[in-house]
Amino acid sequence: MSRSIVSRTAVLAVAAASVLGLVGCGGDESPALSLPNLLITADHLPTDFSAVPMTVDDLIAANRSTLEQARTVGFDPPSCAPTADAAFNPQLTDENTALVVGKSDTGTFSELVSTVRRDIDADRRATTGPCRVVTATPSTGALTGATIVTTSVELPAITDSVVEQAFWVRSDSVTTLASGAVRARSGLIANVLVKTAAGEVVTLQLGLSTDEREVSEAERKGVAPGAPLLAAPLSDEEFGQLVQTAVARAAQ
Repeated sequence: MSRSIVSRTAVLAVAAASVLGLVGCGGDESPALSLPNLLITADHLPTDFSAVPMTVDDLIAANRSTLEQARTVGFDPPSCAPTADAAFNPQLTDENTALVVGKSDTGTFSELVSTVRRDIDADRRATTGPCRVVTATPSTGALTGATIVTTSVELPAITDSVVEQAFWVRSDSVTTLASGAVRARSGLIANVLVKTAAGEVVTLQLGLSTDEREVSEAERKGVAPGAPLLAAPLSDEEFGQLVQTAVARAAQ
């Protein structure tokens, strides 16, 4: 369990079809908001990623397990323990959330659109400033005795008339097991509050990460000090373009 999973809800999932009929102010009926239609389509998935099935209920169950595990993890600095997921995830249902997930041979892509408003300021507090580098130490389970160090770099967020708030980061996690083995994961995640054509604000969350894998001592020696052990599936610029595509789709 890396901190990127704990703090951002590990890989979001897939294709739940839910349609919400919303009523606007003054008694005028606003256009029906079809959340699945706000997700990017399969042809916009990153290269080498293919859509895979998963339900919102699957996501809810995975989130619940992740949050339970997070309660047994110590964070240093203590003030950098994640809080946004703990408030956001329990509110998700198959009526207020739609998802899509893609898998490649080496990573996972996910997109979530929800009418539940996410606390993006809490995401920012947990990954910037004194929380740019955070050490997590699990006290139970298979990772007992491990040390997980996550380094986050804030990326330039999108600015657009349909964007109320946006924040995204690149996070690199290195897990040193009690045995001395080292595992690494690199990922990108964006949280955006988007104003839809129906007049509602939805939370858009995109995540893209490598699968965690063991990194040999020889590989580690070949990496410059301070550089990520694994490259993210996309460059920062390519991920930014993907976020822009998702925002445009969600704003329709």
